[in-house]
Amino acid sequence: MKTTGYVELVRDNANFRYIWLGEIVSLLGDWFNLIASATLIARLTGSGAAVGGLFVLRMVAPFLVSLLAGVVADRYNRKQILIWSDLLRGVVVLGFFFVREANDVWLLYVLTALQLGIGGLFFPARNAILPDLVREEEL
Repeated sequence: MKTTGYVELVRDNANFRYIWLGEIVSLLGDWFNLIASATLIARLTGSGAAVGGLFVLRMVAPFLVSLLAGVVADRYNRKQILIWSDLLRGVVVLGFFFVREANDVWLLYVLTALQLGIGGLFFPARNAILPDLVREEEL
């Protein structure tokens, strides 16, 4: 049995390549969002505690959603979960443009919780769909 390397998998398996490229773009956006959100909160509030609250929220929201996300990934169409969760996260992120002053920081917290909560649905569905995209020896 010949094992497939990561480069070959991305090159030769179009379905895997699409999900992999989409995830790279999404993760880059998530990192830019993290940096921008932390910087924005720090500038608007001048409070390290407010920035710390953002980081706590970024951990708690996906954790709470993940308690049910595996069940959702098992019961519903995984491809649709992946598509809709990324589209919804994109729409939620547009709301960040409305955070302009210190009184709007609550909105940033709500949007962050929504963004990462929806992301908590994405990752179990992605992990569950991989065996459908690659052969057993490619896992």
